[in-house]
Amino acid sequence: MKHLQIVSLFIIIASFLSCKKDDPADTIVGNWKTTKLVSSGCTDPEENQNLTFTDGCYKESLLQVSICISATFSENGTYTLVTKTTFFGATETDNIDGTYSISGNKITLCETPSLCEVSDFTLTENTLILNSKDVDSSCMSVLTMVK
Repeated sequence: MKHLQIVSLFIIIASFLSCKKDDPADTIVGNWKTTKLVSSGCTDPEENQNLTFTDGCYKESLLQVSICISATFSENGTYTLVTKTTFFGATETDNIDGTYSISGNKITLCETPSLCEVSDFTLTENTLILNSKDVDSSCMSVLTMVK
């Protein structure tokens, strides 16, 4: 009986030790909605912004503007970024499809093999934060999304 208890204890300990943290590539899979977009340090100060999104959308009633940003990451390494903009009642939707890869705290998003953007990111079970710098405008952007 004592032998069975020792074997059982060994199996329990081994199962705890073999558990690994979720791989970011697995955790990122799913549908994401934007909650915040902050751009700072822009060469043109008018490009600096701090926008709060509700249910994936930023709304400015005075100008009749609505911007909705969402992303879907698939298990096969592809993504779709959807931006829906409404301005004075006219709506335009922009879909960007591409591939992604993750290495450490970097995510590479590629629209085409030669058009890629690398960003630092932080990922928890339901929050994704992307940090990137635009070379042309010098803007540092922080995009926060939730599942």
